[in-house]
Amino acid sequence: MNVKLRVLSAGALFFMGQAVWAQKVKNDTIRGEIDEVILTGSYGIKITPEQSSGALVKVSGNVLDKPSAVSIDNILQGTVAGLMSSASSGQPGASTITLIRGISSLTSGNDPLYIVDGVPVQSGDISGALTTQNALSLINPADIEDVQVLKDGVATAIYGSRGANGVIVITTKSGKKGKSNLQFVSEIGTSDIAYDKLKMLNAQEHVNHLGNALYNRFPATSPNGYASVQEATDDARINVLKWDGVTNTVWRQLTRRNSPITNRYNLSYSGGFKDFTMYASLGYLKQEGLSNDAVFDRYTGAIKANWKATEKLNISFGTNLSRTVQAGPTDASAFSNPIFSGTLLSPTQNPYLTNGAYNLNLVYLNPQFNPLALTGTNITKGTFDKVLTSLNVDYKILPYLTFNSNFGIDNTAGNEYTYWNPDFGDGFEPSNANGNGFYFKSLRNFFTWNWYNFLNFNKTFAGKHDISASVGMESTRRTLEYNTFSKRGFPAGTRIKYADAAANVTAATGRTDAWTLVGYIVRASYTFNKFATITGSARRDTYSGYTKAGNFFGVGASFDLGKFGFLPSYVNTLKLRASYGENGNQAAGPYDKYPQYSLTGNYLQTNAGFIQTPGAPDGLVWEKSNKRNIGFDFSLGKKGNMYGTFDVYSNINPNQIYDVPISPSTGFSSIIKNQAEVRSKGFEILLGYRKSTESFSWDIKANYSYNDSKVTFIKGDPTPTIVPGLKAFFPGHNPTEYYTRLWAGVDPSNGDPLWYTDDTRSATTNDINKAKLSFTGQKALPTHVASMINEFTYKGFKFSFMLNYQGDYSVWDRWGFVYESDGTFPTVNTSTLAFYDSWTPSNPNASLPKQVFNGNRSSNTNSTRYLYKGDNIRLRNVELGYTFKDSVLNIKGIKGIYAYVRGINLYTYAFDKKLRFDPEANSNAFAYTVSNLGVYDMTQPNMRQFIFGVQVDF
Repeated sequence: MNVKLRVLSAGALFFMGQAVWAQKVKNDTIRGEIDEVILTGSYGIKITPEQSSGALVKVSGNVLDKPSAVSIDNILQGTVAGLMSSASSGQPGASTITLIRGISSLTSGNDPLYIVDGVPVQSGDISGALTTQNALSLINPADIEDVQVLKDGVATAIYGSRGANGVIVITTKSGKKGKSNLQFVSEIGTSDIAYDKLKMLNAQEHVNHLGNALYNRFPATSPNGYASVQEATDDARINVLKWDGVTNTVWRQLTRRNSPITNRYNLSYSGGFKDFTMYASLGYLKQEGLSNDAVFDRYTGAIKANWKATEKLNISFGTNLSRTVQAGPTDASAFSNPIFSGTLLSPTQNPYLTNGAYNLNLVYLNPQFNPLALTGTNITKGTFDKVLTSLNVDYKILPYLTFNSNFGIDNTAGNEYTYWNPDFGDGFEPSNANGNGFYFKSLRNFFTWNWYNFLNFNKTFAGKHDISASVGMESTRRTLEYNTFSKRGFPAGTRIKYADAAANVTAATGRTDAWTLVGYIVRASYTFNKFATITGSARRDTYSGYTKAGNFFGVGASFDLGKFGFLPSYVNTLKLRASYGENGNQAAGPYDKYPQYSLTGNYLQTNAGFIQTPGAPDGLVWEKSNKRNIGFDFSLGKKGNMYGTFDVYSNINPNQIYDVPISPSTGFSSIIKNQAEVRSKGFEILLGYRKSTESFSWDIKANYSYNDSKVTFIKGDPTPTIVPGLKAFFPGHNPTEYYTRLWAGVDPSNGDPLWYTDDTRSATTNDINKAKLSFTGQKALPTHVASMINEFTYKGFKFSFMLNYQGDYSVWDRWGFVYESDGTFPTVNTSTLAFYDSWTPSNPNASLPKQVFNGNRSSNTNSTRYLYKGDNIRLRNVELGYTFKDSVLNIKGIKGIYAYVRGINLYTYAFDKKLRFDPEANSNAFAYTVSNLGVYDMTQPNMRQFIFGVQVDF
């Protein structure tokens, strides 16, 4: 099969199969063939490269052939310029933060719109009890044929009010005419932590450290002080830590699974004949996490059939079914989080008593929380089922006029629960009147139906005038149903993980949110002689959650200078592009515009009552995104082996939905309005080169993107709006910029902590109350993102790798104030840095303050002390494989076998040598994307994986 890469007029890259080539604009061919490249977008609209003028990228073939990834958003990381994808944690099945061209919303989601076979699907974190559950992890990446990433205004305008964050259009695999293939893929792998430089004290070091801190608090010169450091150390050993002098527990090892295992199996069939094609698959994935109780199981099945009923009528039907079963610990500061407790528990504590029972009287922040005892006893588990189905009918009314109708359903149902035993840990609360033990149930159902109907016109006049036009209507209905309840009062000594065993209902909630969106769309495109194109589209959306309808549009133009013949002979393509579009972001909830009432049982402690929210008295409209883009594409060389694209863009996002403070005399603290504006600007570059002979090929691609996002306007209060994640919103600043006190280091004369008094950094103080909160100039969103993908093939051998770079951003250690507290939390284990590089009279230039029992002048208060540069280079993927052809195998029924070894996150180089955790750090704790970015939250870390696989074609 001859397969090629085309450089589209849209700056798009087509990665098809194993070969990659630049689009030809002359009559010469690669191996004597030219394939027509068609972009089959949504709504049945077909676009040739000449008819496209927007910034979009199509990814398929070997770029998507990374089945080790759990979800499609993981795969896209590093493959598309301008797209940044970062996992929220190393928990298998974790949600992913995906941004296209920076921040487009302050307080709402920034995830792009995902379309699968014409159906808008649920994305993001859909967990109710679990720490995280990625909605896209319910789709098997092995069933995906190609992905289109739409970035600029003209490419996304057709999606109107949902296109502000960009659009990712996914097409699942179909059968191929005249080809029948049965394929089986099996993988097994193991993993460990990708990046971990944190070193904690051993038992003797912890005792010595605490002894020093005690002496610094109660020196010999103070009343009732210690006579010496040794006396303080003895007191720390005997009375505080109660160390036996022998125990040296490495909690970080005990609370982690040794070499987590991954297994994956996929069986697929593809085939067809003249008028009917079919694809079907079955898949299974099991991935263990770092924590002993973290596991992710996925079962998938897919079928897709295409029937050419008549010369004019074509019918396609596809269904994807999946179930995931996930278990995992709570993360962040929960004492039951094994990452948290495994880091902080003192090595002087023995996890077991002499009789072999678990030690539930630890010297710790909470003595009952023995993570080894809690693992397997307390459990959080969730099962999610997904049905994704679509029916498409395409009827050719005339040779140049077709009618396309697509109806689809996306239904995801989640059933999650949390159980805490009644005898120790989270569930043990003797003072709770409802009893000990805890059970929480979360039932969630996300249901979407979508139906569009389009008339599409395509005709060429006089051999040089290509005109295409479309008109259509789309209706979407989404229902989100939430039901929860909790109970307490389990019998002591039992481990019955069912709600019936608990005596008292402590809470029960339930609600249904629903919204409807109706859109009317027109689109037209004119191309003259295949070198000049102008495109325009418009959409009017009516959304049940807003007061008014919204109008959205996009226009674009492109000119291929390579058609004129005046360029040097080695220039095949030089296409200039420009576009402008206005999209929306469906940011508000379906009922936010209305005053609402909620019922509560806590009025005057025991009585039922109502609580009112003010809604949006002035009404709400869509957050808008005004997108501008200019770019060009080129290909060079006789066969177009060298190719590239360049784009520069500016996205202005007005009408940001924002909480506006109001007078307390109204009875409310704030109302929501369209009140702010965000701007993102930047540029993107892609360069590629491909060389191929009969036995050897070399393909190298590199992309780079620069993004600068800023808040440009907030109406009303001129003071910074503080948001979670150590950040604040204020005009002129990046929305992910950290807002905190400015650390100035250590006073070498006495070991006191120092802060700058303000952002001028001209004066310092050792009084925390005199240190103002300030913008730090450090932000969580990388300015620079780059990747390089390299692939070599020689006869049957294949070797490929991907390098990723992220630069000019910082990450916040949210819990550094605990394990580097300078004595504030004396019984918690401490990093080796705090012990070996804290201030002493003999070490006046130390990086950390003097260690003092119960703290040194609030030195561990959040400040830039706990910010680290996140800049890094990561060896994301490496693969080495060999294909055994049927002529070599000589096994009846087997066409070929591809055996390979693959590495994921093999090596990470961090530019900040002080950084001790993974620079790809995000949190699951906060509601907004900007808050979660760049926060190390004691989540399970990203993993380094080693995968061994075999693919057999029958």
